Amino acid sequence: MPMNGVSDLELRGIIERAFLPMHCEVSCTDGLCLTIHFPADAEHVEHTLTGVRVSELPDARALADLVAQIRAERPRLLAPQPIKFRA
Repeated sequence: MPMNGVSDLELRGIIERAFLPMHCEVSCTDGLCLTIHFPADAEHVEHTLTGVRVSELPDARALADLVAQIRAERPRLLAPQPIKFRA
């Protein structure tokens, strides 16, 4: 169990709220690893992180570091922009 008594369901909610107003979906099907999915939006392509080990999130600091790392990576995943032709 991560973060001293925080359930997987609570952890999922904490992570999803940490990325607001961006939308992300966090799942944990095996109780060991998280999958964090960001659907495509107007600015970014779809992005899924898998294999985030719950055991590597023992405290709030580790969780904050994970969120900061993902936030730093997210801007590099920009959606392709349409080419504008001038007539």
